Parts: sequence; C-alpha cells; structure tokens
Amino acid sequence: MQQGRLLTLWRRREPITAVERARAQRHLLVLLGVGLWLVLWGLLSVRLPTTPGLKPGEPSPVTIQAGRTVTYVSAWRTEQERARAESAPDTAVYQRDPTIPVQQRLQLVNLLQTITQIREDPSLSSDQERSKLTSLPNSTLVISSALAADIAALTDEEWRLVRQSSIELYDRALNNNSYALSEAAIRDLRELSLPYWASLVARDKPRDLIILFSSSFLKVNRLLDEEATRVRKAEARDAVEPVTVRILQGENIVRQGDVVTPDVEEKLRALDEVRIEKDWSTILGHGLLAAIAAGLFAIYLGFTQPQITRNRRPLLLTIALIVGTALAGRLLVPLGPSWLAAFPLATTGLLLAALFNRGVGMVSTVLLSLFIALLGDGQLDSAAAYLIGAVSGIFALGRGERSLNFVFGGLAIAGGTIVTRLAFQLTGSEALIATNLLLTFALGLLNGLLSTILALGLYNVCGHLSGLVTPLRLMELAHPAQPLLRKLIREAPGTYYHSVAVGNLAESAAEAIGADALLLRVGSYYHDIGKTIRPYFFTDNQSDRENVHDDLDPRTSAEIIADHVREGEKMARAAGLPEPLIDLICTHHGTSVIKHFYNLALQQNDSVDVADFTYPGPKPRTREEGIMMLADSVEATVRSKMQHGKVVASRENGSAKNGRPGVQTLDELVASIIDERIHSGQLDDCALTIREISRIQRAFLTTLHGIYHPRVEYASAPGKPA
Repeated sequence: MQQGRLLTLWRRREPITAVERARAQRHLLVLLGVGLWLVLWGLLSVRLPTTPGLKPGEPSPVTIQAGRTVTYVSAWRTEQERARAESAPDTAVYQRDPTIPVQQRLQLVNLLQTITQIREDPSLSSDQERSKLTSLPNSTLVISSALAADIAALTDEEWRLVRQSSIELYDRALNNNSYALSEAAIRDLRELSLPYWASLVARDKPRDLIILFSSSFLKVNRLLDEEATRVRKAEARDAVEPVTVRILQGENIVRQGDVVTPDVEEKLRALDEVRIEKDWSTILGHGLLAAIAAGLFAIYLGFTQPQITRNRRPLLLTIALIVGTALAGRLLVPLGPSWLAAFPLATTGLLLAALFNRGVGMVSTVLLSLFIALLGDGQLDSAAAYLIGAVSGIFALGRGERSLNFVFGGLAIAGGTIVTRLAFQLTGSEALIATNLLLTFALGLLNGLLSTILALGLYNVCGHLSGLVTPLRLMELAHPAQPLLRKLIREAPGTYYHSVAVGNLAESAAEAIGADALLLRVGSYYHDIGKTIRPYFFTDNQSDRENVHDDLDPRTSAEIIADHVREGEKMARAAGLPEPLIDLICTHHGTSVIKHFYNLALQQNDSVDVADFTYPGPKPRTREEGIMMLADSVEATVRSKMQHGKVVASRENGSAKNGRPGVQTLDELVASIIDERIHSGQLDDCALTIREISRIQRAFLTTLHGIYHPRVEYASAPGKPA
C-alpha cells in the first residue's frame, strides 16, 4: 500500500472556530476604533504655531499677513465692549430721600433763629453772648469762639442779610439739583456755586457767613443702590452681543517690531500663528466629537461591512487611509484656503468605493469632510465642497473596473467641487470678480486631477496591501499570456477548457445574486492549476490514454487527486496571486470525500479511514467560494454524465429516458448535486442563503441548457450520406 505513495501527506492545522474568529474580529475592530478616536482627538487638539518665536506681549520677529479668510468671535473685544457698557453712568441706580433736605433746612432755620434770639437778648453782655453762641448744641455746625465773635460783631442789618441769604442760597442749591444731592453735587456747590451766589449779595464777613451757613447744612440724599446697580450692570453686560471679527486673506496682522497686543494675539490665534494655551473644556469637547465620529464609523463597519471586518488587512487599510487623510488635512489647514481647495480628500473615498463598495467610500468622506470643517474652525464651504465632490466622484466611478472610470470620477469631483464653491460665493457678501472665478475653476480642476492620479496610482497598491484583488488586477490575470495560464493551456488543455466552462457557470450565478462575477471568472481559470503537476492523473487530460489509476491502490489515487489542491495553492503563492484567488483554489472542493476511490477502498478493505479520502479544505467561507464549489461540481458531473449518455436536457420532456435506466434530466442532476453539497455540510460556513442558492441553480440550468440543448440534424447533400 505504501510503495505506491507519490506524495507526502500534508498536515493541516486545526482551524479556529467561527465563534473565536468573530470574537477576534470584534476585538480588533474595537481596538482600531479606539486608535482612530485618539488620533482624531490629537489632530483636533494639537495645533503647533506656524511662526516660531512669536510671543504675546513682545515685538513680532516678522511681518505676518493673513493666509486665509477667517471669521471668529473675539473674546477680547467682546470683553472690552461689555466693560464699557458696564461702566456707563446710566448703570448706577440711586435712591432719593426727600426728608433729608427738609430736616436740614429746618435745622438751618432753627439755628439762625436761635442766634437771632441770642443777639437780641438785652440782658446778655458781649462776652455772655459769645459764650452762649459757642455752647449751642448743633451736630451739623459747631460755632467756634472766632465764629461767635464774627457773628456778634455784625450789625443788625448785616445779620438780617446773612440770615435771609443763607436760607435763600440753601433753597437755590436744592432747587438747581432737583432736591437730589450727591457728593459730587455738594462738592461743586461748595466750591463754585455758593461762593459765587454769596458774592452777589454780600461782601467780606457777611459773605463768608452766608457761605458757611448755606453749605454746612447741605447733605447727601441721593444714595447709590448697590444691589440694583449690580443687577443693572449685569444686564448691560449681558446685552452686549459677542463681537465677530472677520480677517480677510492678505490682511496685515502685525508688522515686524510691533508689540503683539491682545487684539493682535487673538487674530494670530485664529490663524494658528501662536501656541494656544490648554483649554481643557475645548480639548474635552474635541475628544467627545472625535469619539462620536470614530464610534459611529466603527459601528458602521461592524454591522454593514463584513468583507472589511472579517480580515485584518482590509480593516487596517481602511483605518490607515482615514488617518492619513486626516493628518494631511491637519497639515494643510494652516496654509490657507487655496491649499484646502486643491486638497484631494476624495482620493480616500474613491479608493474605498473601488476596493469595497460605495457605502464605505461615502461614509468615510462624510467623516473626513466634517473633520476638515472642525480643523478649519467651521469652514462650511470647504466641507460641503469636499463632500459633494467626493460623492459625485464615487457615483461616477462605479466599480472602478477600468482606468477610464477613474477619469470620469475625477471629472465628477472637479464639477461637484466647482459648483459647490460657486454656490457659496454667490450666497456670500463678497462681490464676484473674474480673478476669484478663475481661481475657483482652476483649484477645482486641480482637485479632480490630483484625486484621479492618486486614486489610480494607489489602487493596485492598496488592493495588494489589503489582500484584495482589484478589477484591474483581475483583468491582467485573466490574460492567456499569464505564465500559469499558459502552462495550463499547454500541459493540461482538458483542465483549461473545464476551467473556462466553470467560469461561465460561476459568472452567471454571481450575476444572479450580486456576487463578484469577475473574481469568479478569473478564479475559475486558476482553480485547478495544481493539476498541471500530474495532468494525466486526471480524466480531463487523459483523452484516449489508459487510466493510470487502474494500477494504483485507491488510497494513493485519492491522495494524488486531493493533492492538486495543495499543489495549486503552492503554485499560486509562488506566482504571487492575490489571496482571494488562492482561497478559491483551496476551498473549491472544501472537505468533501473523494467518493469513487473511497468506495473502491471499501470494496477492498473492511476498515478504511475516511480522512485519507478527504480534500484538505477548508470549507467555503464566502459567497464566491460557495459558488465556485457548486460550479466546479456541476460542470464536472454534468460533462461526465453527458459523455456517458446518462443525462438529457429537460426540454425532451423525459422521452429520452424511456428504456434507459439511470438517465437524469439536467434539472434533476443539478438539483441533486447542490442538495448533496448542502446536506454534507460543505456550505455551512459561507454566507449563501436558500434564496440565493435557488437563484444559483436557475442560473446554472440556463447556462447548461444553452450548452447542451438538442441540436437539429442537418440534411446531407443529394447523393451523399447524411
């Protein structure tokens, strides 16, 4: 038994379970989502100054002009306006006490009346009069000895003038101030008004006494209401709207040698020209926004894009493209709007749409457009232009099966970008001028051109890095000049024509359920490439040769047959074929049993290990791999039975089956092959549904009926045999 062995058994590693694989995928997705969050957070929060050596409060080392138009809310100017409103005179609230002037006037009148009584008392001597005057109890005016002497020295006429004028000037002072005296008003009256009024009615001592009596009884009755004033100042402060400052591109911000004032500092901060102190609330806000964006993107990938999250390489490539584009945007934002207008953000959307699908491209474009808007302090026009331009390009690109599709995508990007920016210019306050229009068109065309060049140049590179095979790469691999296909055509022509037939079946089935038809077409050409190692051990290539398996034991024959899968994988890896094609080679038989030789072994031995007659696998895991298995089984079985007359087209309505035992219709045969694959569990790990399998079966039958339809028996020429 061992002497006929031609190959060494290939030991397969124990595959991980589906549960373990799903758990690992979730962990990786969460890890990359956290990484994307941290990167976006860092790019939003960290802003390095573009002018080294520039410090607030010190002379500027260079002259700085605005590189872009920026609109921002000025905290410094807003605070200045609020302080001015707060300190306005009308914000002070006063309360007036009308009883105070009345009480003070009454005290003045009483004092003057008492002095008059003392002066008119004949029983008092001069010394007694002066003594009594100095002892008068009055808290407002204390009469000293000198003052008492001056009062006593006045004549009766002079005293009457002093008495009358003091009261009149007191009343005049109150009347001129609306009976509301503040400290400032009293100070002005004592220093200016009362001396002037008194000089109009008296001179020397009488004038001085008039001023003294009238001014001494002036008392503040207009008091500041501190609580009401505080409320009014707060209202005045809150009523001031935030001051918005617009910096125009090319505007001089500061000249060399000028001190960087707080107002200039704010402008420089808005332009990212100085280092901004850590504002923890802003940093936390950026972190929250980045977490929302990264979390939603990860959830979207996890729930709707299994072809990306199933393997590490596509997932890593997707995150890398997002991060790289965000980093490029971070570096370009400080350079000005012209750089941003030409920034080919749509490249990432085109690549992801071509490699995976439109949904991934558009979601990533939305994320990056909003991110650039945040970096540029809410530049809505740039974000909208990026988004509309990229979405237009993604729709124009389609599947990216040809280079011309990328050119169409670039033109759509340019058109969408130009129209969007023109729309914002039309709705803006600035007048449209020819220079701005030309610049908009030029930058839009440059954006589309750069997006096309970068996407087309990186397409195959990204496909290789992600382990995916691009349509362009598949078209190259389908050419008969490829070394492996040339080897297959020359050394195993029967297998080659079998592969072409399998490709016809697989392609029609893929189109029926929306799978990757081009991948299956090209994969069919390579799926049996391992048969070129020993082509004559396979009936495809034996023609009229003797079957070499007649001289081998069943176990050795089964090992040779199964080994074409292992050899095909080795050849494919050595030739650098993409991983999806290698997977199609490995899974096109799954772990099914080679029944012919297994049954022969059972006839020769009572005890047979079924593992010796099993293909190495693994089982199909994708829809394309499942279609490949079914197409290969159906094509080989139908062709074999057709050659032996054991199958007829169903269009004969069964008439050819009469008297021919074991004959099936195409419909019955195809149904039995697919049912066997389902019941044997070979399709358990792939994503094909019952509805899709039914469509695949109908597609197979349509193609097979086209190949094996009954043909018309052509009439022979007269006089010649048919």
